[in-house]
Amino acid sequence: MKNIFFSLMVLSFCITIMAEAQEFEKSITAAKTSYNSGDLEDARFNLENALREVDAAIGREILKVLPTSLAGLTSDPKNDQVTGMSGAIVGGLYVHRAYGGQPDKSVSLDIISDSPLMASINAILAMPMIMNTGDSNQKVVKVQGYKSLLNRKVDENNQTSGYTLQTPFTGSMLTMDYSGAISEADFLKYANTLPFEKIIKFAQ
Repeated sequence: MKNIFFSLMVLSFCITIMAEAQEFEKSITAAKTSYNSGDLEDARFNLENALREVDAAIGREILKVLPTSLAGLTSDPKNDQVTGMSGAIVGGLYVHRAYGGQPDKSVSLDIISDSPLMASINAILAMPMIMNTGDSNQKVVKVQGYKSLLNRKVDENNQTSGYTLQTPFTGSMLTMDYSGAISEADFLKYANTLPFEKIIKFAQ
């Protein structure tokens, strides 16, 4: 029974990949046709569609290397999200995975390329001395050698209610958001278990 179930999963995956490849080829063919006929606007539209398919494919590869459990919480692959966001000459992708299973704790990972927050985060990371002497709930840290912005979330009693870590790299940004009581040391310990190098390899 298990073998049958596994075979059906593999078959479903292969069908999905073939359908996506066909969509990519369809968009490329349409773009060539439009370009050759002088309809440049339509050619651009179809190229954007093809780029979105590429971004989505990259996103699916990133999902494969993300952990299925994190901080003692588990993920449900059915809730994973991946979207290609290419438009005009600007590429982009969005990858999301959520972890739960406990009523008072949750964590999520988001990888976004060309994030609108990139410029402001990079500006803050370029001024670590200012950041580390300013807001007590915000600081610059290093995770696996990458400068990151760490934000402590607090409740109405000024008690820690979670952390958010934002790590920019090569035009993309990884955000790890944890809700629930946790120490900074434990949060960063979990962040350091993420496969940064593999994620960057696909996202760059």
